[in-house]
Parts: sequence; C-alpha cells; structure tokens
Amino acid sequence: MSDTTIMETYAPIVQTTALWLWDTSGYIPVVSGYPSGIGASGFTYTNTKTGLQPVDLQKFVGVPLQYYGNPSVPVDNDVITGWIRYAEDMVEQETSILLCQTWVASPPAFNSYTTNVLGLSVNTSTGFQVRGHDYDLEDNAYDFIFSRAQDEGWMYQILRYRPVQSLTYNVSGNPATVGQTAVKNTAFVYPLLNEFFRIPPSWNVEDKDFGLIRYVPAVNVQMLPLFAMQLAFMGFAEDVPGAIWLQYTAGLCPADYSSRFSFMKQLVLAEASIIALNSIQGTVNLGAEEVQTTVDGLSFKQKFNKGGPFGPLIDQFTKRRDALLEMARSKVEGPVLNSF
Repeated sequence: MSDTTIMETYAPIVQTTALWLWDTSGYIPVVSGYPSGIGASGFTYTNTKTGLQPVDLQKFVGVPLQYYGNPSVPVDNDVITGWIRYAEDMVEQETSILLCQTWVASPPAFNSYTTNVLGLSVNTSTGFQVRGHDYDLEDNAYDFIFSRAQDEGWMYQILRYRPVQSLTYNVSGNPATVGQTAVKNTAFVYPLLNEFFRIPPSWNVEDKDFGLIRYVPAVNVQMLPLFAMQLAFMGFAEDVPGAIWLQYTAGLCPADYSSRFSFMKQLVLAEASIIALNSIQGTVNLGAEEVQTTVDGLSFKQKFNKGGPFGPLIDQFTKRRDALLEMARSKVEGPVLNSF
C-alpha cells in the first residue's frame, strides 16, 4: 500500500483557515482584529485578544490614567490599548494559554509538496500555507521520542499552546462559524521528507485543557508503511527531531470567559495596571513622599518612595497578578508524565 493511498484512506483534506483578522495587502501580514464572539456570519472581532478596552483598564486601575503636570494630559486610548496588548502577550507567554482562538501551524507547509502530502487545502495560489490566509501562529515541529510510545505511554504528545478544547475534526465547515477548537491534522514526517504518514483523526484522544494528545491506533499498525519512526520502534534511534507535524487550533472560546476561565481578564487587567502605573508615575511630583523646608528657606529636603508614588498600588496589583497566574497555570499544567 502506497503512502498516498494511506493518506486518502485515513483522512480527508484539511481546509486551513486563519482565525484572526489579517491585513495581507502589504509585504508583511498585519493583524487587524482578534476573534471575540460568534455572530450569524462568523466571528466578530476586537482590537485586543480578550476584548478588553481602555475604559475597562481605567475602571480597574482606580486612578486617572493621565500624565500629571500643569495641565495634566489624559493618556491616549491607543497607548492604553498597547498596554493591554503587552499584558496579553505576557500572560500567554507565562501560561501557554492563548487568549483567543488561534490556528497554529507546527510548522506551516512550506512548499506545494508538503502541502499535498500532509493533505492540506490552502486558500492561496502559492501551493503552500501563507500566514494570514491559512494560519495565525507559526510554531516548530515536535520531536518524535520513542520512550513516549513505550509501556502505557500511548505515544503521547503535549502541545505548547492550550487549551485544545474539543475533539472535533472539522473538514467541511468553517472553524470561524462553529467556534470550536481541536487538533485538525497530525503527520509523522521524516526530516528529509522521503516518507510520511498522516495520523487518522480517529486515533486522537485529547485532554483539552492540558493540551495532551494520545495516539491510539484504530487499525492494524502492521499496515503502516516503512518510515523513520519504525526505525525508532525497532530500536535504532531514540528520537527523530522535528518528526511530528501538527495543524491545530487552540485558545479560549468566548464562552470560556464566562465560565472556568473567567478570571483571565482580571489577570490581564492586573498586569496592564502594573504597566500603566509604572508608565505614568514618573510625572507625579517626582514621587516625593515628604518635603521639609526650614523657616529661613535655606534648607530644603525631599523624601522619596523607592517604589515611586504608585509603589503600594503596584505592589497590590503584583500580588493579585501572581495569584491569578498560579490559578491559570493550575488549569493547564497537569498531568505530569515521565518518560524515564
């Protein structure tokens, strides 16, 4: 049985679809909107991943967001939006939780050959995946590690981004209209691309929040073609670098923000508050806590808070952020699996 026959038998073509709103008119694709909800014709979009806006940060921080002086000048909304985006990036990096639905290509198919052998249908005439058309986030391929297929391992793979929420292999529908996230495509690829094998979707057993996938064969594995991973099965190699290619969507759905991940917006706002207060506190009387002047005016002393005028408030938000970070990590970091 040829590789092509196996590919067509096990899995249909996967239509790759970017879920973010992109401006691809220039040389470099630019994000112009993030999915924030589901409407009659698909996703609705906002300029931040969480949907938070400057007014939300203004209410949360509790002090005027302005550059103090004579007169004081309100911080521009575009600057405040930038603070929120910085906070969102930090939260994603610290927790591996994507704050909106995102098509992740690990890695993208970089030519028409890889596009074809992986069973992908791209939205452009180039013959390969293009950011902004076919995916949102580029990631590296995963290493095949033999020990993960031993004993009770069931060939497990932990994804870098989470949550992968539902075991749904969406082929004919548009992910933007159904609002689901799932592993769309998995392939074992020899580094030189001489051999490949697409994992049938029926083999995937997912743990959504932990981003854990186990591959449980639903057919006789002796029917698999001879390829690089079989060499590892036979004991000639313990791993194959970059051998597992994945196409999947991950990230929080709009409904998550009103359920088990409802605290995530509070986490982003706490981090954004720290950024905002550090940015504006230098304009508040230079941070002076105490001023002393002698009667004759010959002596003048100022005492400064080392943390600045908003030091106590920043400490308060820092403690709140750290507590919420621990809560977020606890949602997605287990279970712990050892392979030694």
